[in-house]
Amino acid sequence: MQMLLCALAVIALSAQPIHEAPADAPSSGRVAPAGEPGERLTVSGVVVSADGSPVRGASLYVYQTDREGYYGVKPASDNRNPRLKTFLRSAADGSWSFETIRPGSYPNSRAPAHIHFVVAARGFAPRIFEIVFEGDPFVTADMRRNPAFSVRAIQSGRVTERIVLGAAPPEP
Repeated sequence: MQMLLCALAVIALSAQPIHEAPADAPSSGRVAPAGEPGERLTVSGVVVSADGSPVRGASLYVYQTDREGYYGVKPASDNRNPRLKTFLRSAADGSWSFETIRPGSYPNSRAPAHIHFVVAARGFAPRIFEIVFEGDPFVTADMRRNPAFSVRAIQSGRVTERIVLGAAPPEP
């Protein structure tokens, strides 16, 4: 019987979305450890609904490359299991923040440096996008118009982002 209960618990845990923050995740955290080489950044913002109301408890899964453009320990670069990541939940006022480093572009590519965001909250459509940085030579005019990208300036080591979640589509 104990084996059956353990097996059911494993199945239940594995059925949860892998990129959803635990219910008790903090609203602030660290993506890159203190000793990670690179330019230090503080990224912060708020999650709001389309009418501007704060969204409490939104799940944020954030991940990025290291300063050389690798997701894993060089030469590995698997974005399905990144080394630099965190899970957060927005606070009552919708706020969130994390400490990190400025990511690098993928080696031998023209992809701009970026930080991935997967944001979800009950009753809202999920939002998946990347912050790319003003002044990066690989940011294109198309990226500036595409909602999958958010071109943000770095000001004194700080980056801010306002994440707007739209209403969830009606269920069929």
